This record gives sequence, structure tokens and C-alpha cells, in this order.
Amino acid sequence: MKKTAITIAVADNHLDNILEVAHLLQEAGLKVEHIMDAVGVITGSCETCEVEKIAQIDGVESVEAQDQYRLAPPDAPIQ
Repeated sequence: MKKTAITIAVADNHLDNILEVAHLLQEAGLKVEHIMDAVGVITGSCETCEVEKIAQIDGVESVEAQDQYRLAPPDAPIQ
């Protein structure tokens, strides 16, 4: 299965319980990477097929896929 990096916005009424929301996300299959409680955001990765399940968890406002970019090393020839 393909892993997807996602950003989760926590609902305003769950900001005081962001660690509990993160725990529920882990139980649903998210590998939590960062919990930014000051801004109400959790980042992590999960199987692509689990994104819909994660979006339904109580306390989740929204789920967005993270954009990823790969740059060639500075000494790589021009392509």
C-alpha cells in the first residue's frame, strides 16, 4: 500500500484535547509525526486507503495531503 503524508486540522472545540485526538488518529492508523498544539495541527502519514477513516474521527476538522518535492543535489548535472 502507498503511504500518504497528511496534515490534519483539529476542530476548535477539541483544541484542549489535541493529545486525545492524536491518540485516536494513531489507533486509526496514522503515524503521528508532529503535534502543533499552538495552532491545532497534527501531521503524519498513513496508508492512502485510511484517509477517509481518519477524516471521520471526532475532533478532526479537515485532512489535506501534503505536497512533496524532490530536488536534485546541487552538484547534479543539468537535466
